[in-house]
Amino acid sequence: MKSLAEFVRETPFFAIAHRGSSGDAPENTMAALRRALSSGAPMVELDVQRTADNTLVVFHDDVLGRTTNGRGYIRQTSTDDLMKLDAGSWFSEAFAGERVPTIVQALELLAGRVYVNIELKPFDDSDTSTIDDVHKLVELVHRFNMAHTVAFSSFDHRTLALVKHLDWRLPTVALQVPGDERPPATVVASCGANAWGCSVEELTSDWATNARAHGIPYGVYTVNTKPDLDAMLALGVHAVVTNYPERIMNFSTNR
Repeated sequence: MKSLAEFVRETPFFAIAHRGSSGDAPENTMAALRRALSSGAPMVELDVQRTADNTLVVFHDDVLGRTTNGRGYIRQTSTDDLMKLDAGSWFSEAFAGERVPTIVQALELLAGRVYVNIELKPFDDSDTSTIDDVHKLVELVHRFNMAHTVAFSSFDHRTLALVKHLDWRLPTVALQVPGDERPPATVVASCGANAWGCSVEELTSDWATNARAHGIPYGVYTVNTKPDLDAMLALGVHAVVTNYPERIMNFSTNR
């Protein structure tokens, strides 16, 4: 695969599968990641959390109840107990028995096949384990020879600065914190990020103009309909995060 930086330079627009193809399969599961691969989406976004015994797993929420049949906080749950939970039935009985994957399992599946956007959780100022998590993730990316095909994104721009401190070559994406009125160029400069993103509701023509004027690739989340896609393409976005990557790519191709 060519490097992510080269891909972005050469590709005017692309879709990013949100938590895998999460409109077609339970989010952040191996089923959703496999659906994303079969959709043809060039990039897959996933989230990372930590268990009580410090295993990094692909999971979005702090709590278990929305996307599994478990209860309580994921960071207070052992890996063994987490792996017993059903992470698919909430979405559809067709996915009953789907498990929460580890980040290692996810990277084993995705490495060399697709670009990966890993969203990093905010720093907990009372807990240094987030720093350890970022160190582990950077080590894993290098172990799987994915340094040129992975981007790290976060609303907490301190995590992005840490990634750059560990390896300045790793691409990072600064996600706009809701309520932050600074333009993209200012946000990116504050943490040394390579790209910028915000919600589909937040993007304005002024922000789009600012990003383009400074040569900053920019994208939005979460675009699932043709009207939203058309509106974002009119604002010149480079990428959209979507729960339905195959649908969105078909819309963009047939415009």
